[in-house]
This record gives sequence, structure tokens and C-alpha cells, in this order.
Amino acid sequence: MSGMPPGPAEATPVSRVERPVDCLHGLMLRPPVVLWDGARYRGSRLVRAPLADARSQPGVVSVVQCAEFIGVVAVGALYAGQALASLAPVWRAPEGGVHEAPAGTPPASAGVSHADAPSTPARYVWRTAGSDVPAGIEVVVWCADHHAGVWLPPCPAPAQWLVRRELAALLRLAPDALELHVLEGGASGLHPLSLMDAAAEAALLSQAVGRPVGVPCRGEHPAALALSAVPADAFGADAPAEDAVSAPPPRAGATGPRLRAESPWGVRPSLARLLSEPDSAHAVAGAGVQPAGAVAAGRGAVAGAAHVGVHELNAAQVFAQESLWHEQALARGEDPLAWRVRQMPDGPGRVLAQQVVESAALGAHAPQRGPASDGLLHGRGLATAQVQCTDDDGGSRMVWSAWVAQVRVQPRTGEVDVTRVVAGQDSAHLQAVQVASTHRRIVQDPALLASARELLGAPAAFDDWAPRAGAGTTDGGGDSALARHTGALAPAAQGAVAEGRLAVDGVLTLPAAAAIANAIHDATGVRLREAPFEREALRLALSAGAGAARRPGRLRRGWAWLASGAAGLAGLAAMAWPVKPALPLTEGPDVSLYSEQVIERGRLVAAAGDCIACHTAPGGAPNAGGFALETPFGTIYSTNITPDNETGIGRWSYAAFERAMREGIHQDGRQLYPAFPYTAFAKLSDADMQALYGYLMAQPPVQAEAPETRLAFPYSLRPAIAGWNALFHDPTPFTPDPGRSVEWNRGAYLVQGAGHCAACHSPRNSLGAEKTGIHYLAGGAAEGWQAPALNRLADGPLPWTREELYQYLRTGYAARHGVAAGPMAPVIHGLAELPDSDVRAITTYLMALPGETDAGGVASAQAGAKAAAAPAGPAGAPAQADTARLFPQHANGERIYQNACAVCHEAGSGPTLFGVKPLLGLNTNLHAATPDNLIQVILNGIQTPADDALGYMPAFRDSLDDRQIADLVGYLRSRFAPGQPAWREVADAAGRMRAAGHTTHEQGEAQQAE
Repeated sequence: MSGMPPGPAEATPVSRVERPVDCLHGLMLRPPVVLWDGARYRGSRLVRAPLADARSQPGVVSVVQCAEFIGVVAVGALYAGQALASLAPVWRAPEGGVHEAPAGTPPASAGVSHADAPSTPARYVWRTAGSDVPAGIEVVVWCADHHAGVWLPPCPAPAQWLVRRELAALLRLAPDALELHVLEGGASGLHPLSLMDAAAEAALLSQAVGRPVGVPCRGEHPAALALSAVPADAFGADAPAEDAVSAPPPRAGATGPRLRAESPWGVRPSLARLLSEPDSAHAVAGAGVQPAGAVAAGRGAVAGAAHVGVHELNAAQVFAQESLWHEQALARGEDPLAWRVRQMPDGPGRVLAQQVVESAALGAHAPQRGPASDGLLHGRGLATAQVQCTDDDGGSRMVWSAWVAQVRVQPRTGEVDVTRVVAGQDSAHLQAVQVASTHRRIVQDPALLASARELLGAPAAFDDWAPRAGAGTTDGGGDSALARHTGALAPAAQGAVAEGRLAVDGVLTLPAAAAIANAIHDATGVRLREAPFEREALRLALSAGAGAARRPGRLRRGWAWLASGAAGLAGLAAMAWPVKPALPLTEGPDVSLYSEQVIERGRLVAAAGDCIACHTAPGGAPNAGGFALETPFGTIYSTNITPDNETGIGRWSYAAFERAMREGIHQDGRQLYPAFPYTAFAKLSDADMQALYGYLMAQPPVQAEAPETRLAFPYSLRPAIAGWNALFHDPTPFTPDPGRSVEWNRGAYLVQGAGHCAACHSPRNSLGAEKTGIHYLAGGAAEGWQAPALNRLADGPLPWTREELYQYLRTGYAARHGVAAGPMAPVIHGLAELPDSDVRAITTYLMALPGETDAGGVASAQAGAKAAAAPAGPAGAPAQADTARLFPQHANGERIYQNACAVCHEAGSGPTLFGVKPLLGLNTNLHAATPDNLIQVILNGIQTPADDALGYMPAFRDSLDDRQIADLVGYLRSRFAPGQPAWREVADAAGRMRAAGHTTHEQGEAQQAE
């Protein structure tokens, strides 16, 4: 198969220190809809955007606009993000009308979407995989004197070639005027389009400012390659041959399927070129991959841009053709396998297909189309492919491959398992699964079976952790207990699937998708026309016709209800029993049995749970315990969870560890206080629990004895906690909601489980238990701070948008809400370790509590936010001369503000001295029901920000007394939240917090001294 043409001379490897040290930071505003028809931009058009507001933001060097392209250049990444978030662009939608995006709201798709094509009886879609880019990967470009230097992260030669050709077209430079440097290190795994987009954005911004600009790489979102079945005469007698593609020539009298493409086949231009040159945005020069007679785009269609290579074309084509053959056979009342073989032309392909079908029949025991004795639905499907391949000597030949796949389907959940694969090919020049030298091979290799399952789409599991870049690739086969639970962490082959191939061999596995789709149709009667396949689509289709599936009778359901009820009562009795046995100590696990991937999974679980924050004393070793947790019942000290044999958990068995995490029982049988959030950790899946155990046991042991917790009577009676557990603790692991999306379930799992968000953000009753129901995530308290409600984020005087919440969780800062401080800062540190998809999932779940507002609600919320900030004037604050007149009762507070706060928080009052410059008129703390968080920030400052780039805030504990703090807080409330009632007894609250802070500080010093 042909690939991307070779580029010019190889890029020069350089070390990271050779990048420009005075690099600026850039970001581009992406429209809501980005469409491309192969020659012109067809997406959203910019109506207006307040560029002056962005230019006035601190740290901004330039705001660049060229046609639909808007980019920001700033001295730091956070400044660029802050300026971009201040824009509230108005876009004209492709179909007409206006789309007004709230400030900071991202496009519906940060990648490139496809326009809806006219509905057809049979439309087949091959979805390419997206990519998730680790944080911190960027491209730097420096344009000067008709030359450009480009610094790329580690990437293969084809990606370098793509960047060179695209920048040459964008900057109107000869390819040799671009000097490419590839930084040293392992491959970054970036999608080529992500690299190209970042390079093009950086190039346009650097050209505008004449200085080096770095732009972060963003994930390439999935694209969809669509083929539609049309009548044979739809093309007309005079239509060129390349306007359609048919299946391999049918036998006399048979009519083969004919297909039309809905997308341009080629490498799309960069988003920067699409937007800056909307009327002449042709494909990357020389990168088209439309073989003669393959398939052509439907004329006049406005289709989404996609990175389409030869492999994707072949995969989409074979998937559509072979699915149509299966459907035609059923329409004629024929057996699909036998009929498909009969329609193939005489020759090697037909012989191969016949042999594969015969080999598959030798082991075919399951019934077809209907439930078997196990209640599952079974089916088989056949598909073939003929592809032109290039031999090692440069010659080409046609290669045949054939597949028979056998599946079983769980009708209740839609879960599909490929149970058996028989495949064949007739080339001696292909790689992998070569079992003989003959040119025709029939293979039943386990690797084929494993690879075929990759086509079943993203797993609908809630506990799948994506491996991070640089993580180990061993699959943990040496540890049978873990291997059972970590199959989802096997090295992914998304790139191979995205190019139409599986992990074994590109040509051999081309028929895989159609064979599996035909088998699913054979088993269920449901036709899946999008590959890779999603379980949810099949589940919904089966639910619509659920009467055909076998269901347990009423008697069986009754017995099941009684059994589950009895089990629940037994569990409650065991939980309430106050005396728990000690579990024996062991020699500790052999950590060499844990694969690198399992340990990495455990690290991510620990990061989501932020274990280190509570299990590390000030100045102490990580996870060595001794951190003082202030509760209404007294001070509780965290324990040592390093694998030290004497003072830690080094001799704990997995059973002891799991019992502590799920039931709150120490290895020695003691009840653990629920300040340790085992009520949330019980939600962890078995796979995550085992991975967390493996990760903790693989860390360096630290010998450190934590202070003993001594609570006053009756809270010192640990056995009484058994009764508390019986009342308030549910040890059941998380159960996903089948009516919700995978992303929602993933977010719910993280929030309710490892993230234990309710521990701080839910109110508690008099016995210290989290309130549930309508009080779930309705706001709580932690370490003297008020944790805001998370169950109405889309409502209130300063509503959150999805993108604002995502940016806050990802960076610790949202321009319209403020900076993460207090106990939330270490949470942001933990979330920074998680994959981007997990932070998005958390955002999805939280924004859905209890329900999201519609577009009108978002617009109304935005107007409310503007009204709240109205007294601040156009720059975010009134002129200094007017403040005494506007707030005469707060003259003293205004003087304190001007002397201590304005230099950092007053818009337009000078340079930014300490990181970002939050506008107080949009700060969530100033609109809160209590002044607690504002007082905490004033007293203690921000000494450990969620991100160093956010900057620090000095503490005023020793500079301002309680009365002065009350005056300052009163002024801030009146000026920046004029619609809110004044807070009362602020001085008393400041005194209490000052005293509590002194106590905590003294305890920390005592712990360090010990």
C-alpha cells in the first residue's frame, strides 16, 4: 500500500535546551463548527469578538485576527488562556442564524466534525480514533526574514513531512526555508494532525509578532468516514469510473453494491489555514491519497475534514461493501456465508473464502440468530477483501483475505464478545501470523482474536484508566490475580485501528469489521453501520425489541429478590458486629509480579484520591502519615501507608488492605474513623483496588510512627463505629447507570469513589455522616474553608460553563471564578496527573447535577455575571476617584484595598506582579453566602498554588487586625457583589479563623520537631 511521500532532508535532532528561551505562548480561538469541502472552509463565520478586552488583559503581547482566525500571544500560558477566556465571540452558523458563545466556552468539537449527509437506506461510517495529548507538549515556531525555525516534540518522519508541507503553504515559503528541529526523547504518540495544527497556529502568531511562539498540542478528535449505498444508475451512464466503487466483480446476474463517499479523501489543511484562508483551503500539497478507481467524494457535499490515508479508505470501503453483501443475502432469503461465496468471481479469492468457511464450520457448535441455553445470542459472519499491495521488490499484486467471525451477545447489556476467528490470506509477503510458506493460509491465531476485539469500540467500563505516555507496556501476565482485572490496559492499537488495520496485519485484518458486524446481525437482527462498534447503540436497539430476548420468569426474579435481600441483611449484621478479627500479617507481596502498567494504573488511582495530601505531615516524607485532620470530634492523625514493615502497611495482605478500604477496618481489627473516607473508597472496582495496592507496595518504605489519635469520650470508643457503619456506610462498589453515557458513568465513578468529593462538598449530620439525597454535593466545610455546592454549578449568580469547570479542574484557575486555594489546591495537583478524558468525564457528571441549563439559560447566566460586575466599569473596576463617592460607608476598607490589593487585582493599574490577575467582580468567593473563604485567603494568602504559574498571594495575617479585615471584606462585598446582602459579624469570624490557624500552625511545627 502506498503511504505518505518522503519529505526533504530529515529534521535535525536537538536537545531541549536549544529551543528559544524567550518563547512567548499562544492560543487560537476555535469556532463552534469547523467544516471543509476539500477546497473551502464551510464552518462558522465570525460576526464579532471584543478583541480590545483581550488586548487589555495582563501579560498579553498581541491579539491577532485574520479572517476567521483569532489568536492570542502572551508572556505566559495562563495569561494567554485568561485573555482567550475573556472573549465572547458571536459566530454565524453554517446553516444560518447566530451562535453566541459565553466567554471561555469551547467549540462543540475542538477537532473537525462532519456535516450531516442526506439520509440513505444504508450509510456506513468508519470512525477514526482520536488522540489524548499529555499536558506540556507544544510546538515552537520562530518566523523571521523569510525563514522559519520549527521545534517539534519527538515524532516520526511522515509527521515532520506533513508539518513542513503545511507551513510552506501557510507562510508562502519554500520547503527548504523551514528549519525543523525534533527534540530528543521517546516518541510522543501525537496524532499528525495535532502536531500540524499546533505548528500552524504557532507560525501565524510568530509571523505577526516576530518572536518565537509556543502553542500546546491539542488532541485530534475522531473523524468519521462515511460511504452511502446508492442505486447503480444514480451515477449516470456518463459518470467517470472514479465516482463510484463496487464490490469485487459479481457473478453473472448478480448486482453488486455501489457506494458514494461523503467526505473528501485527503489530508485536510491545518485549522489555522482553514480559518485564515477560508476561500482557498486546499488539501496539504501532494498528500492526497485517492487511488484510481477507489472512491470519490459526493459532488456538492459539505463534509468534515479528516485525515484519511490509504488504510482508512480501504477499511471503510470493505466494511461497507461486505455489510451490504450480507444484507442482500438476507433480503433474498439466502444463507449469507454460502451466498457470498457463490457471488465471488472464480479465482483465488473464491477458493480462499470457501476454505475459510469450511474451516470455520468444523468448530461451529453454537446456534444462530437467537438465544442459546446460556441466554446469550450467538451468530457468525463472513467478509472478504481484495487489496493491491506492494511487494518487497517494488512490484504490486492483488491480495485476497477472508474472515469468519463468531460472536456472542448479552442481550440485556449489548456486550459483544468475539469468541472465535478463522481467517485466511493468499500472500507470502505479509507480516505476522505466518504459519507456513504456502501462499494460501488458514489461521486461527489468538492474536487475531485479541485484535478483533479492538473493533468493539471504547469499552463501556467505568474503571478503565488510559495509560499515560511513557508508561510501561507489559501487560502484567506474570500476576494472574491482576491480569484478570487489567485486560483493558493492554497496549492499545488505536493508531492501527484508525488506519483500517489491527495489531496483527493490515491486509489480513481488513475484513474484520464487516465480519464482526455481520455476525452481530446474524445473532441479534440489529445492523450496526458504524465501526468500531459501540455497545450502547446495540443495547438501545435490543431494548427497543426486548421481547425477543429470553428473560427470567417471575419465579426466578422473585428468588433473586429474596436472595439479594438476605445477602443485604447478612452484610448489615456483619458490619454492625463491633468485634472484628485481625488478619494475619504476611511477608508482603512480591512487587516484581506487578507490571509497570498495573503500577501506573495504581498511581493514577492514588492521584485521583489525592492520598498524599492527607497522609503526609508538614515537612514529612510522602505518605508517611502524621497529618493532623481537624474534626468536630477532635484531631485525627493519618497513618503511614508506605510499605514499611514496622510502622506502615508493608506486611499487610491484599485482603487486609481491601478490608480497610471498603469497610474501614484496620489489619489488627480496629475500626478506623470515617475521617478516612472509606465510605467513598468502597466504590472502587476490584481492578483499581488491586492496582492501588500494587502501587503503594512498590513505593519506598519510610519508617515513621504517626502520633496516636486520642479523642474524648465517647468518640474514643472505636467499636461504636460499627453501629455508625451500619447506619451510614454502604460498602457496595460503584454500579454504573446503563441509562447514562460511558463518560457520565466514568465521571460519577471518579467523583463518588476515588475523588471522594462529597467528603468536603456535602454537608454532614450531627454524627459526622455525609448527607445524601438533595444534600448530595450541596456544599460543606473542610479545614476551616467552605466547600461550595457542586450540584447546581449551572445555576446561581455566576454560573459555570463546561469549559470553565474543565479549565478550573485542569489548571486551578477560571477567569470568571477565581483561583483554587486552600484544600482545593492539592486536589488540582492530583487531577493534573489524570488523563484529559477523566477530567472531561468529571466535568460532564458535575454539570449534569441535577440538570444542565439550556442555551438560553447560559445566555441569561452570562448576562447576570456581567450585571454582577457592572459597578466595576468597563475595565472591571470604577475609577479610583469615584470609589469614595460610591462606597462612603466603606472608606477605610477602600483605603486598605488601594494600598494592599489594587496593584494585583485592579484591571489596567499596572503590570501583573504575581501570576494571573483575577477580576474580583467575577470571583466566586465574593458572591458566596459566607465570607469564610475570602477571610481565609486574606489571612493566609496563597502560599502553595495549584500551579506555580498562577502566582502567589501574600498573607495579611500579621498586617491587618480583625477590624481591618472586616472593613476590607465589607468594601469588597459592596463593590464587587452589589446585588448580594452584606455579611455580618465578619470581625468575629476573622478572629475565630485567626485562632484556628495559629493552632494548626503550632501543631505542624510540633510534628516537624518530632
